Amino acid sequence: MELEELRRRTHPLRPTNLGILGGGLLLVGICWHQTGMGVVELVSGSGNMWEYLRGNPELPDSGFFPPNLSGKMLGRYLLAMVETVQMAVLALVISVMVAFPLSFFASRNTLEIIFPGRSPFWVGLRTVVYTSVRFFANFTRSINEVIWALLFVSAVGLGPMPGILALGLHTSGVLIKLFSEGIEGVSHDPIEALAATGAASPKIIRYAVIPQITPYLVSMSLYRLESDLRSATILGFTGAGGIGMLLFDKLKSYENGDVTTILILIVATVAAIDRISAFIRSKAS
Repeated sequence: MELEELRRRTHPLRPTNLGILGGGLLLVGICWHQTGMGVVELVSGSGNMWEYLRGNPELPDSGFFPPNLSGKMLGRYLLAMVETVQMAVLALVISVMVAFPLSFFASRNTLEIIFPGRSPFWVGLRTVVYTSVRFFANFTRSINEVIWALLFVSAVGLGPMPGILALGLHTSGVLIKLFSEGIEGVSHDPIEALAATGAASPKIIRYAVIPQITPYLVSMSLYRLESDLRSATILGFTGAGGIGMLLFDKLKSYENGDVTTILILIVATVAAIDRISAFIRSKAS
């Protein structure tokens, strides 16, 4: 009887699963219809895309191919790409410095280690701290980096600094969420074992929590480095420095051969960062 019950509960076509599948398909269909998605429109308009890539015959160098590989411009683009990488690295450092300590206050299990009381005062304190840090994380990551960049450009002027601050603030919110979820997923056995010895809260976090989450923190941080590198190229459109400023300038002036060169540099740099990140992850795990 138990075997039959197990088969019934795990059958892929049981009514509950079919209901969830039907509801999901209905939701996708509604979204598809209301947003005007269509395969026919894409196929019929693909010719315009190829014409755009070929460029306007009346405008010299308006095509995307071949890329502009002249030594003078290529050197300028390489320096701008280096500046973009520097922006992403500094933004990651800032965001990790903010997110790492705050993530322990955004995790219910470590909050109980830091504030272990059971009285209404301690329960209320944990609730206030948890809600405040979560709100900060939700607020900073909900606002796009471009909006933050525009705000910081108005405060400190053009250049890499507003881009770094925008990426750092936005990524802080993202990493608080990611780090806290990793912390809440740690095993409780080492925590309970260390607490049974009478260890203080900082030692429990240091020796029972952090060793468990270190590979996860490294992986998430490196992932955000790649993401920040891609975002930094777009922030240049707001005047926030890096290769994005040159990309925006070339797009406006229809110098599409230079646009292709810049895009090749961006793709190559992201690929290189990805390989370096994979190597670091393998050593941290």
